[in-house]
Amino acid sequence: MSDGVGMRRIGILILLLCAASVITRANEAHMLARIHVEAIGGEHRLAALKSLKVKGHVDIDDRRLHFTLWAARPNQLRMETRSSDRVLIQATDGVNQPWEMDPEAEILSPSLLTGDEAREFSGNSQFDDPLVDFENRGYTLDYAGTMKWQGRKTHRIFVTRGFVDGFYLLLDAENYCITGKQWTRKTDYGREIKMEIVYSEFRPVTGLIMPHRFVTNADDELLYETMLQKVQPNAPLPEESFSFPIAKPVE
Repeated sequence: MSDGVGMRRIGILILLLCAASVITRANEAHMLARIHVEAIGGEHRLAALKSLKVKGHVDIDDRRLHFTLWAARPNQLRMETRSSDRVLIQATDGVNQPWEMDPEAEILSPSLLTGDEAREFSGNSQFDDPLVDFENRGYTLDYAGTMKWQGRKTHRIFVTRGFVDGFYLLLDAENYCITGKQWTRKTDYGREIKMEIVYSEFRPVTGLIMPHRFVTNADDELLYETMLQKVQPNAPLPEESFSFPIAKPVE
């Protein structure tokens, strides 16, 4: 056997071993996703939950913002946030570009969200977490090993959708709840910021286990904290709550 043939065979063997490793990691991630779905309540309970109405608050710097949000399958979201001097509505119907509006302005002037703000709002509008029915929703999962996080053994799963916007989900190795999300955000000046959300205070909602406290950090420093105070499953949705408002003619 010539050296050239031998080198080609070695190269093919390495490729096969790499492919087998990728398949193994994907299979491990897929198995953990299935365990996670059962651990939080199962497919039947997930399918029975069609919408949510949530009231809560966000603590950022020295301010507390109160919000009410409505969410519906598969990716509709409306959030009304109130501070001491302003009300802001942001929403998406899951098809068109997200929008925002001050409902208390003298002249209603809804505008479209753009750039990173629009992408982030659209991403947050997903009703289910990425491990639920991930294949049909276009998510790709890759197992990234275990780590010690928040004092507990934790699985890391690398998640992409359309092979862009990758992030890590952190899955508790005992209860299989998602306890964290990690990703990198680039600023307009090219600087990379390490982002992280810590999920905690898990409580049942119609038999489904859901986090009620979300702590968002940037470069290991607290950015803001979100607390859900009241979660109402399958609540009636306001009429035209997600669609871009159409200006009514002046009578």
